[in-house]
Amino acid sequence: MRKYKVNRTAEQKIPSKETIEKYKNFSQLSHAYDHYTKKPKKPLYKDKRMFLFILVIALLAYLLSEAVQEEKKDKDKDKIEIPANQ
Repeated sequence: MRKYKVNRTAEQKIPSKETIEKYKNFSQLSHAYDHYTKKPKKPLYKDKRMFLFILVIALLAYLLSEAVQEEKKDKDKDKIEIPANQ
């Protein structure tokens, strides 16, 4: 374990009055802290990559649903045609 020595002979560093006044406004200080520490989140419609990803997923879902509907129509036509041929 490290041993620390406290130097009590050096003069204390006291902030100036301007610095003290600067940090008295807590709401501004809190806002600045949040701005620098938290990553701002963009909405999905403003994030280009995520928007394109969602658009591609929606397009694939639409195409799959159309393909399934066409397949059902083809099966229905085949069922109707088979008894008519016999």
